[in-house]
Amino acid sequence: MVSTRHQNAAILAAVAILVAACGGGGGEAGAPLTGTNNPPTAGTPSTPTTTPGTPTGGTATAPTFQTQPANASVLTDATASFTVTASGSDLVYQWKRNGADIAGATSTSYTTPPATYANHGDRYTVVVSNKGGSLTSNAAQLTLKLSANQQAFESTILSPQPGNFNLLWSLRLSGPQVKGSSFLISDFGQLALSPLTNGPQTYRQSDPTSLAANLTLLTPADTRVLKDGAVRVVPSTGGAQRASYVGSDVRMDILASDNTTVAYSTIRSEYQAVALTGTLGSAPDEFKHFYNAVFANSGVLDSTATFAAGAGYLKYTQKAAGDRYDVFDCRGVTAGPAVSSCVDGSTLTDVLSAGFTSNSDGRTYHLADGEIRTVGGVPIWVASSPRPQSSTLSATVQYRIYFELGGNVYTGSMIKDGTLLGAGSWVSNPAGATLVDQLTFLTYQVRLNQAARDSLKAAVKI
Repeated sequence: MVSTRHQNAAILAAVAILVAACGGGGGEAGAPLTGTNNPPTAGTPSTPTTTPGTPTGGTATAPTFQTQPANASVLTDATASFTVTASGSDLVYQWKRNGADIAGATSTSYTTPPATYANHGDRYTVVVSNKGGSLTSNAAQLTLKLSANQQAFESTILSPQPGNFNLLWSLRLSGPQVKGSSFLISDFGQLALSPLTNGPQTYRQSDPTSLAANLTLLTPADTRVLKDGAVRVVPSTGGAQRASYVGSDVRMDILASDNTTVAYSTIRSEYQAVALTGTLGSAPDEFKHFYNAVFANSGVLDSTATFAAGAGYLKYTQKAAGDRYDVFDCRGVTAGPAVSSCVDGSTLTDVLSAGFTSNSDGRTYHLADGEIRTVGGVPIWVASSPRPQSSTLSATVQYRIYFELGGNVYTGSMIKDGTLLGAGSWVSNPAGATLVDQLTFLTYQVRLNQAARDSLKAAVKI
């Protein structure tokens, strides 16, 4: 007869053999398998493959991907979206940018903030996990692309292209030109790197060259603006500009003579690239209208000359980006930041309460005709109604201003944010009763490639 003690020992030994045969010995009861359908080998713990923060406990099938996130290419300031689909229960998502977790990006898709040049080449992945394990997606890359406007802009200005060329002139519409006052010059700008992936690019306009062999090399007067509480000078030639991309458009920051202060900014858009072939006289009307003074006087240009191969121009529009305050001389002609004042030793309120007459506008302005605002610490009165076009001779809508600086009162004009900027005029109706009636004011800009500039220079007769 087997004793009770020996009978219990036999039962315990049998139980131990049964547990070992079922894969026990080191694994926790109910532990999931390690991402495989094969049972663990004897002596191997059946623990899950997880990453820090991955839920554990319970049995689940490790996640698998049905679709991976795809590469995205967007314009500057646009957002990009990345999406993944995965199978598995109780899935947890964590998106990463360049290997680092993105806070709050824990769903099946992720939309980036507006992309800048600094985001070009960013790589996005997502880690999908559950109690059965975790899986990292393929990397999707974000790239920036040029808009049609930006492609046109870079087609002439980006190195190794020789630059885009601007013409400046003061020419008589008929008869001979006057040496010492008439001029026809050009300058150009060139970018070393694209703003798309390198950020804002500052460049300097070249020194001007004369297209007229018999005229003195003269330049237009500098522009002066009120900015940051002081009068700033913007060189008419040889100045610095900074190009950057905003959405599908091109932003140009025009720098003051210190090459640091942004005097004013414009947004360029609606670019068109136009080829020039055949004789100069057969050029498109919009081209000849823009250069009206060059084409209208038969003594300036040989219109039977032909354009060189590859000649062309860019046509575009530009608008003011931010309010701009131009400064004018009021009494006498000056250069540099020391503009002549309208009234010395007085206040803006006193001068306009009495009324002040602008001879160029043909109006007497009173305090009630506008409002006083403070810009950059300077009190500025802005007229409610635009200046007459007979005084501006431009399509640009402008408002008369008076401002108080250093105890004196000065004048100028304001161009409001978003205003379409004009670009000269052409004589469309010589019989018009007034100068404004005779002219059509242009709302587009033109820049030349080198072949077009050289073609015009070769045909100039003055």
